[in-house]
Amino acid sequence: MTPRPLTTGVLRRSLQISLNYRLIYWGTTPEGTMDASEAREHLELVEKIIAVSSRKLEVGGEFFVAWGVASAFFTSTYQLALDGRIPAAWFQWSYPVVYVAAIVFSVVRGRYYRLHGKGMTLLQREFMNVLTLTMSLAFITDVVGFHIFTGWALAAIWTVAACIVLFFIGMHGNVRATACGILMLASLAIANFVTPIAGYALAAGFLVGYAGFGLFEMLAHE
Repeated sequence: MTPRPLTTGVLRRSLQISLNYRLIYWGTTPEGTMDASEAREHLELVEKIIAVSSRKLEVGGEFFVAWGVASAFFTSTYQLALDGRIPAAWFQWSYPVVYVAAIVFSVVRGRYYRLHGKGMTLLQREFMNVLTLTMSLAFITDVVGFHIFTGWALAAIWTVAACIVLFFIGMHGNVRATACGILMLASLAIANFVTPIAGYALAAGFLVGYAGFGLFEMLAHE
């Protein structure tokens, strides 16, 4: 007999059965009785356990929008500078400004979530670990491997990192994340085979795939 998977519904039912047993026991035996306040505390505990064990993965769409737009800006302006359409100094000065702005936004918004949120589920914590590990490795690779990963390979590393994050979300039932990950892979393929527009292709991937996914998530939760 195949064991039944521990879904949220199964967990909820199991906890309710356990709680009902305790209510019946304490209400019918001389050891003591459970008053209304104690019953409410037990019910609240059940709801907290269910909330933490939820398999629904919710991600902050605004973070994807911010970093998708910022990444698209980096790659497109660098391509424009290489093509001589804008002065190279524009890219050199705008890069740190946009980068710092994206970091500040992420810190402020993340602090807001910590102060006003209901806490993260186990799955959301797992997602944050995957996101942190993937982006940290991409950053370290860019810093220590710039002699190996030259030219557009540095930007392509971030495309691959973004795809890993999107496909992880897609593995947990988010079809939009999977579709956007495929779009980013397509932009990587175009950048590889049509190198004169590599920057524009990668920028389009970040804008449509990464920022687009964040926008879809924000609209879906309104």
